Amino acid sequence: MNNVINYNNDKGLLAYIQFLVSRALKLGEGNTDPVFDFEDALDQTEMAQLAVDALKKIPEVNALFTERWLPAAFNLDDLGKLPEGTLGNVYAREMKARGFDPYFYKKVPVVDDISYLKMLWRSTHDIYHVVAGFDTNAIGEIGLQAFFLAQTPIPISVMLVSFGMVIVSLYQPTKFQDLMHEIARGYRLGSHTPGKFIAQKWDKMWDVKVVEIRAHLGLNSME
Repeated sequence: MNNVINYNNDKGLLAYIQFLVSRALKLGEGNTDPVFDFEDALDQTEMAQLAVDALKKIPEVNALFTERWLPAAFNLDDLGKLPEGTLGNVYAREMKARGFDPYFYKKVPVVDDISYLKMLWRSTHDIYHVVAGFDTNAIGEIGLQAFFLAQTPIPISVMLVSFGMVIVSLYQPTKFQDLMHEIARGYRLGSHTPGKFIAQKWDKMWDVKVVEIRAHLGLNSME
């Protein structure tokens, strides 16, 4: 007898509507918990399973799923002592300059492939900003989501790109063209970067220069 997967796409849609309303009422607040709660609500959607299935067809990503690799614990002060231009040095400098906590994300127990993918994405997300070169402001964040969407079509990236378009068009219409430029740039860049960000063991690259990592992944600026 075949196992039947019961998807709950309606739950995902309802969660999106609730997230849209709650975030619209709290624009400018730095609380990211609703994003993670929203992502959790997408676990039962068909798209979440399709994303996992697609990623596991990539040998190096499938190896991470098998190993359940997550980055080793690190200290920003230690990373900041690495040579200028290395991933660890640049990452530590950027995080400290913005007052960001590298462990800000919501933790969930890794009990299956979907929960593992969430923790993999959450624990490495800020590194993507540094390597891909996207700002950490609202528009830069959506641009990075477009980049990630082109490389790895996980549900939360799809939802955040659409969320950004809706919210900016309604509440910050003068910034809509800037947003669309960043979305287009992010998607093009992600589409033309052969090295999958999700496949990298980033904690093995702290002492590697960012320019070398970008070259290794085939990432080129596409303004």
